[in-house]
Amino acid sequence: MPELPEVETITKQLNKVLKNLKIKGVFLNWQKLIKGVKAKDLEKILKNKKIVKVFRRGKNILIELDNNLILLIHLKLTGRILYGEKEVVLKDPYVRFYLIFDNEKIMALSDLRKFAKVVLFKKDQLNEIEDLKEIGPEPLERTFTLEKFTALINQNKKRKKTIKEILMDQKIIAGIGNIYANEILWEAKINPFKSIRELTEKEIKKLFLSIKKILNLAIEHNGSTISDEMYRDIFGKEGRYGEIRKVYQKEGEKCLRCGATILKTIQANRSTFYCPKCQKFTRPNFSEI
Repeated sequence: MPELPEVETITKQLNKVLKNLKIKGVFLNWQKLIKGVKAKDLEKILKNKKIVKVFRRGKNILIELDNNLILLIHLKLTGRILYGEKEVVLKDPYVRFYLIFDNEKIMALSDLRKFAKVVLFKKDQLNEIEDLKEIGPEPLERTFTLEKFTALINQNKKRKKTIKEILMDQKIIAGIGNIYANEILWEAKINPFKSIRELTEKEIKKLFLSIKKILNLAIEHNGSTISDEMYRDIFGKEGRYGEIRKVYQKEGEKCLRCGATILKTIQANRSTFYCPKCQKFTRPNFSEI
């Protein structure tokens, strides 16, 4: 599933190419994809509307239209956004939905497994709809300070959760998924199984700085395309962060920091990769905390 860096890359690209374009037509071949409006009414509502801007909230792409409506796209597991000439884009066999613009190009949503979602809603409902109302703060905004992050950690210390589970909880922090949770914890030298209640003030600061560093670095590299990941940007190019990742899917390889062998385990039904030397691996005993 695309995470914050991938969705940010897509959003920036879409904002650049779509801003001020008008929608000429709509194609939909998977009725269940659309939420918030009847599929048969979609073209009538969207036709001749101008794109005001494209922005991101968590892992959601938000396309604002000039009639005070917003089109939300969540790519889920296998969704991809494609943009370009119609005859090129539609070579993708999994296109479920696309918009035709007045520059004769199209923006399409391709989704192999049909898990993606498109929601149409009024702009004043931005903080009320189910997909957005409970999302945590954006970790790359200026308002996301060390003080704010520390407060979030302290607010959740009563929960029997590991720090990796907290990082991936979208209600606490927006946009971080499995790839970057692994990378952030390696960067901060923190054991992914460490209880949030065991974090020291020093570790919280290291974690905060690692979140900023890793996410910004991943955005600079247009996100990650790694073996089983289907992510591409809107022009079909792969993300390059996978070329410099330190721990994710590096099982059996040597840690670039200390030379120990990277290990893999399952944590909360997700793969966790870590260095047993840099990130001392001790499962917390909650009964003793």
